[in-house]
Amino acid sequence: MAPCADEFEFGEGGEIADLDHDASDSGAIGAISWTEEQGCETFTIAFQTSEGAPATTPPSTELLHLGSFQVLRVRMNSLDATVVTDQLVETTLVDRLFVVRSLEEGMFIDFHLAQPSQARIEAASSPAQLILTLKPGLVPFTGFSTIGERVVVTSPTAGATVDSVFTISGYSRTLEAGVLFVASIGSEVVAERSTIAAAWMDTWGEYRANLELPEGTVSLFVGEANQLDGTLEGVTVRMTVR
Repeated sequence: MAPCADEFEFGEGGEIADLDHDASDSGAIGAISWTEEQGCETFTIAFQTSEGAPATTPPSTELLHLGSFQVLRVRMNSLDATVVTDQLVETTLVDRLFVVRSLEEGMFIDFHLAQPSQARIEAASSPAQLILTLKPGLVPFTGFSTIGERVVVTSPTAGATVDSVFTISGYSRTLEAGVLFVASIGSEVVAERSTIAAAWMDTWGEYRANLELPEGTVSLFVGEANQLDGTLEGVTVRMTVR
């Protein structure tokens, strides 16, 4: 049966699926592979036990679109390790993926989409797998994530308009998980703070911080200061604060 058959139910926007597996023996994400067929793309996520053997039951999983519709997130609980950290995909629908340790329980995989996509996910056992299927979607992106070598900002998206108090979120692999934020209007620094991400050595670590900025066109640096000369290394997101 074709993976995009009409009888399969796909979702787009918000929470798409919530799969509950209380008896999972999955401790780590193993290989992530994909195929393209008849306009659909199918991604298979394999799992291992904490001892490295093939797992039999996948973890509980939530599938959702982030607010921009440009990132599809597979959130999984009860995981503490991963073989894959990030990967260029470059298919018709997916540009790349990142495996991230959550600030809360478990880990998630973010699929950064190249085109609007609808999605469905199903679980398989013995061996434990999640099977994510995508097909072209209907809802256009409202923005794009900002991606650097060691920092990704998923919200706010580039060029967004935000309230004076807002939350910035994403993931990083900066030294010792420290994430620095420096906001500027023109040449004037108007705010600076830092936070700690959930990981940095073994995979990407989620970070989240609340910021308060003055109104105007703001350039927000996210990253770290070089330990030798203090040079800022990361990404800059330009936004309008209202």
